[in-house]
Amino acid sequence: MPFVNVNGIKHHYMQQGKGPDVVLIHGMGGNMSFWHANKAFAALKADFRVTVYDMRGHGYSGFAETGYTSFDLSRDLGQLMDAVGLDRAYLAGHSLGGLIALHTAFLYPERVAGIILAEGNVPALRHLIDLEKWPYRKHREEMLRQINPRLPEILNGFNMYYLEYRLKELRDGNAINDLADFGMRKGMKVKADSILKLLDQTTAKTDIKEIAGLSEARIRQVSQPALALYGQYSPLIPICDYLSENLPNCRRDVVPEACHLFPARLPDQFVHHVRNFLLPLSEEARIEDEYAAV
Repeated sequence: MPFVNVNGIKHHYMQQGKGPDVVLIHGMGGNMSFWHANKAFAALKADFRVTVYDMRGHGYSGFAETGYTSFDLSRDLGQLMDAVGLDRAYLAGHSLGGLIALHTAFLYPERVAGIILAEGNVPALRHLIDLEKWPYRKHREEMLRQINPRLPEILNGFNMYYLEYRLKELRDGNAINDLADFGMRKGMKVKADSILKLLDQTTAKTDIKEIAGLSEARIRQVSQPALALYGQYSPLIPICDYLSENLPNCRRDVVPEACHLFPARLPDQFVHHVRNFLLPLSEEARIEDEYAAV
């Protein structure tokens, strides 16, 4: 397995394909296998050189007790791009990965050709989310109540403690089918210990809530082509709307009947949207390069 040292931490990565560079960035508690399970790695490497990696504290990358703000993780990505030979790349991320794509585009505008935020949760924009006005809140609470009658009240809103609660059930030996019912992991056991270590022994839970320098004013400065890709049932739709209205070059795509995990649960739809966004951009860039060389 290939590794590179980034900001003093060993990072696990994989790179395949030929063409313009694309980096896929997983979410909180995930790892690069997410992009194998949802078919994105295999689908994109036919037209692009695709790089996937495990962010610090995840997968096979080194463990770190701190450094999980979007600023820290974007600096990791910038150095990883240097280490694996990426001068300029498209960035596509899910959830926290989408936030990292956005923050990296601000920090290194000359290195980022375009970004895709799939269900990106942006701390500076969380004030836009009003769960009382979320049309699908009652449906979600009913779903959680089927798992445990007290769960909606325990959670008291949309946050990552749902994941923590479910993983602790797993560690206690209880079966949780909905954490492993899609993609290549269907029917396989889910190991909770590594994610719980991240939640219990690091600053990740608090770090990812920090604005970390990516204010609304700075978000509006991100001028690269962007795709705000969110699910119809997501409580993050106000963030999707804000991005499409305030980024100077942003497209809004909403996936019908989809929730936060749609890149995993609806992989074909996710890949379709990503390819439809990236292929025209890469072709346009190729023509511009050829014209400039004449």
